[in-house]
Amino acid sequence: MTSPYDLFKTDPGIETEGLTLDYGDFQIRIARAGGANRGFVRALEARLKPYRRQLQTETLDEQVAERILREVYADHVILGWQGVSDAAGKPMAFTRDNVLQLLSDLPELFRDIQDQAGRIALFRAKELEDAKGNSRRRSAGS
Repeated sequence: MTSPYDLFKTDPGIETEGLTLDYGDFQIRIARAGGANRGFVRALEARLKPYRRQLQTETLDEQVAERILREVYADHVILGWQGVSDAAGKPMAFTRDNVLQLLSDLPELFRDIQDQAGRIALFRAKELEDAKGNSRRRSAGS
């Protein structure tokens, strides 16, 4: 039987310290967009405050909204990466400017990161506990 705690209790440490999205040849470490990641929530609210009226009237320019979101993700959600290269195949150091460039150049990657960072299932305590148990069993059986 599944309890509400199994479905909705998250691990606040993982929400802020992050987890790694594995894309094969490269990995991106992300925190949760929301939940225990209060820095994300506060930064988003602060950055959108001057645009409150446009948000209420649904007239905020989409490009402005995307730019703000990219900046808040660069500052509070994307925590690091490995194996990320630019379009020419040159390794990209993990810097705020490079994060902004990558998210701007690859909007579909940004959408995937947004989707993953907002998925409660990735940060659920039970899921993480089960995953740890599975990896321990695999290690022990290897």
